[in-house]
Parts: sequence; C-alpha cells; structure tokens
Amino acid sequence: MENPKDNILGRTEDIPATMRVESSTLEPITITDTHARFVFENKGILSRDTVLQFQLTQSGTESVFLPIGCGIYSLIKRATLRVGAKRITEISDLAFYRTMTHSYNTPSYRANYLRFMKGINNTLVPTQVNASTASAAQVDGGKLQPTGVDVAINQLRPEVSDLPKTMALTQSADTTPCWSIYLRELFPILDSIELPLFLMNEEVAVDLEFNQQTTGVDGIVKGTGTIACSEASGANPPVLQNPTISLVKDSCLMFVDTIYYANERMEDIDRKLDATKGMSLKYTDVINQVSSMGQNAAMAAGTLKNSPVVHQIPLSGYAVKNIFWCYNAADRTSLKTGGNVTLSPRFYNPFYGKYALMSPPKSSQWDLRVNDLLHFPEPISNPALKANEARQVYNSPVYLHNALYSRDTFTAKTADFKNQADAMPFSSSVLDIADGGTYRLYGGLDAQELAGNQHFAAVNLSTMPGDANDDSIYINQKPIEVIHRAFEVNDETNFRYNALYFSEVVKNFALKNGNVMLFQGPSVVMAQ
Repeated sequence: MENPKDNILGRTEDIPATMRVESSTLEPITITDTHARFVFENKGILSRDTVLQFQLTQSGTESVFLPIGCGIYSLIKRATLRVGAKRITEISDLAFYRTMTHSYNTPSYRANYLRFMKGINNTLVPTQVNASTASAAQVDGGKLQPTGVDVAINQLRPEVSDLPKTMALTQSADTTPCWSIYLRELFPILDSIELPLFLMNEEVAVDLEFNQQTTGVDGIVKGTGTIACSEASGANPPVLQNPTISLVKDSCLMFVDTIYYANERMEDIDRKLDATKGMSLKYTDVINQVSSMGQNAAMAAGTLKNSPVVHQIPLSGYAVKNIFWCYNAADRTSLKTGGNVTLSPRFYNPFYGKYALMSPPKSSQWDLRVNDLLHFPEPISNPALKANEARQVYNSPVYLHNALYSRDTFTAKTADFKNQADAMPFSSSVLDIADGGTYRLYGGLDAQELAGNQHFAAVNLSTMPGDANDDSIYINQKPIEVIHRAFEVNDETNFRYNALYFSEVVKNFALKNGNVMLFQGPSVVMAQ
C-alpha cells in the first residue's frame, strides 16, 4: 500500500532541511536466469523511491500476461536485504503478500497506474453490448470482465474481448512492456527508515531470487502460472498455451535516488541511530509462514466436508501490528475431483496463475488467540465482517469487487453450496457469437475462474486502526493461534490447501560504530 505520509507536510525542524538528490542507474554485479545481486555505494541516504525495472519475454505465439492479482511480483521468489553478512530483512511468497496489500489501493489507482506499471488488473467493468446483434443473443451483456480489454469495435463484435496490448508479453525486448517494483515494496523497512548508507562500514546489497517458467505440462513445478498466464489459442474449443518466460537481463536495472542533507541534518540522523547512547528507530518487517489446511479424501457430490484446524504462529517476543493470511492450493498435484485441465485448470488459475487467493464455497469461520485471550468474542464468518476487520489494518477499505473477494453471493445456501448459474457475475461462455457462443474473453478463457479467487483475511492486533509503528502488541511466551473452526469444501473445491500467513512486526534499527544492530520487542529509549 502507498504510504499516506507521502501526501502530508512533515513537522518543522530546527535544523536546515537543505536537501540534494542524486539519481543514478545501478546495474547488477551478477545476474542469471535465477539470481541478481545489486550493491550500493556507502554514500548518502538510500531513498525509499529507489525502483527496480524488469522486462519479460515469452516463447509462444499467443498473447501472454502477468497474473492479474499480483502482476510483476510473480517474478520474485525471494528478496533479501543484507549489510555485510547480516541479513536485515527477507521475504518470500511476495506475490501473495502484495496481492493482498494492493487490494487497499483504490480501483482508479489500480486501473490507471498499477495496471501499466505492475501488470495488476483486478478491477472490473461490464461486458459490452453489440448494437447490431439481437439482445436475446447477448446473455452476457452487463456481466463483468477485467478492465482494459481490447474490443473488436471495427468488426462490430464487442462480445470479443482480447488482452490489451499494453499488458501482453512479447517475444522481443524491443516490444515487451517494462514493469517496475519500488525497493520499499520488497523491503518494508524502507517505508519507515531511509537507510543511511554513509554511516555503514560494510557493503549494502540486495539479493533477488527469481521464479522460472518453462515450457511443459501444467503440473510441473516451473509450469504455466508461475510467472505468467496465457490467452487461449482462439481455437474451437480453446486450448491454453505453455510458453517459456525469460527475464531480459540487459534491462534488469535499479534506478537509485541518493539523498544528501546539510551537515547538521546528517549529524542528527547519526545521533538518532547511535546504539551506544541507547537510540534506535522503529521499522516494520514481515514474517511469513506456510501451514497446511489438510485434505479430505475424494468425496461425493451433494456434500460438504469440514477441516477444522489450529495454526500456531511463533511470534513470541515480537511486537506485532497486523496479520494477513490467504488460502492457496498446496502444490501442483493438488487435484480436485473431476474437471477438465484445459478449460478448468486444476494446477493453476488461468487469470491468477499460482497466486489465486481461494475462498471456500461456504464462508470459513476463524478466530485468534493472542496472549491467552480470544481476539473476538465469537468466530468471524460473514464475508462483510471479514472485509471490515481487514479495513482496520490500514484504516482503509478493501477495494475489491465482491465477486472477486467472496463466493457468498452466487452459491446455494444448502447442501454442498454449489455455484448458481443465474447468480454468476461472470460469463461461462468461452466462444464468441461467430463460433456459436455468446462471449469470448482473452482468446477463450472461462471468466468464471475469476470468481472468489482473491479472498484473504487480515486482522489488526494493535490498539487503534492503522499500521503506526508506535501501536503494536507485545506477544508473550505463547505463540499466536489462528483457530479455523470451519473450513468446508465440496467435490469441486476439494483441493489440498495451504494457509499463507504474513505477520507485520515492529523492530528497532540502530548503528554501533558503523555496524548494524537489530532489536525486536519493546524498546527502552527511542529517537523522536
């Protein structure tokens, strides 16, 4: 989420705030298909607006796009910030975390900025109506589709909605889009502290480990959906593609902004971080964990099966602000009963790739136990209440269309909670009118796969809404428990699920004779 503090004027300082910003282009000292390493000069202060640039190419002939929920974050397998041999912060499963945090951005911001800069395309618009076609044949008119589709208006066939060229990965570095990730989006410490490189004795480096996607069957570890998804072939019936995705190494760059203040201000920064005098600055770090939800055996239609489970999050001794979690199919062999791999991919989602945040057909029930006390008086189950709890995390609504966030509006409320055809917000047709269908999205993908696949839970544990570093709860010797009292699936959603947890904790950063010192838990003396 963008930091609201960027938009307000800071407090008045007695020390002159004369500032100079130097911009430079930093190339990686090493780069391969799987790794890149950037090293900074120990000069000035590293700006939080430093940004990474990436380009991706594909080997196929059909249009390819980044997963619409996470965009370019699908490329990053693991990101690490180091000072010398000390690991300052590290995050993996970044695509899941940023899918959730960018859901707090407004729809206009995601449609007009994130869509072009990061490939995130999870805002919705109504499908078009063809003025030259009888209304009886346009049963999908008014249903929903992703923003920014290319419509074949010149052919008077708006029922054909193709991938926008601005989002399509091509075979050439000259024509494929450039995507960007701010360094603060990899390392939340930079949202709180702009690193004083000039005070550090050891080299400061960023290590990136990349995902890979190679041509092969859907089920392999590096298969389709790991980095990008594909339009269907446009054949009748449609066929999904399996292209290889490659990083363009020559354009993998970091655009660095280095800040220099007047000498008095630089000395003031030194004093605020002086560990020898008990001074430090607070910052946010993210700790992630993956836990299994278990799996039911093969089940018959018409029934629901429940998998209650309790997960422990080992955060003893940490000051915790917020906890996010989501559900995803555990691995590429996580099969559901029946179905067709081509049109209803069981190994990955045709829009979200590997990074679908899957909601069960019947809304789950959960509660938390923190420091031996239940966080809620009774389990949370209503999707609207879950969204309201998520609002408290950043004191901002979750700006997701209900059709993406919940399955509650289109499932039956008895028996096995199956989807109700008349209530579905998306089209199930994969063929345009000329091919005997009513609508075609992205070459023939089933738009129903968008439904209920961007669901997540988020809980604010601090005293007040928002994510201020001064407002957190200290966890005693017992871990936090997330109590899943009900997690019910039917024969169409009987995957083996994982729950992915991301805990935002507050730590303290200080320097002692040029060496980095990190502390967790409550601090005694803090710089103001």
